[in-house]
Amino acid sequence: MIITSHYVLKYDEERQAIRVLSFEAQSCPSCGGQLSGYDTRQRHVIDGAGLARWYLCRRLRCRSCGSLHVELPDFMTARRHYEADVIQQARAGDPAGSCPADDSTIRRWKK
Repeated sequence: MIITSHYVLKYDEERQAIRVLSFEAQSCPSCGGQLSGYDTRQRHVIDGAGLARWYLCRRLRCRSCGSLHVELPDFMTARRHYEADVIQQARAGDPAGSCPADDSTIRRWKK
């Protein structure tokens, strides 16, 4: 997983998902080689209101070692379906922020 912070979100009518367009030149986290675009991967993210949105994230292939990496915007967390802000608020026990996740999920996040 590669986290990017310089991106634009654009709605893709054909795929009915939000496309993440990154402006950063990425290098391979495994070997430091040059990455090139390979394809896209659909991923959904649940926001603080409980609304799930679908995103198209780029998959990049390293020209040196051949490994694949998914480029995620900074509001997504690897292997989590909720936004990063929702998870942080739940971990901090913020009573002002409402979390749409189950209590058991929040307990796991706090561990």
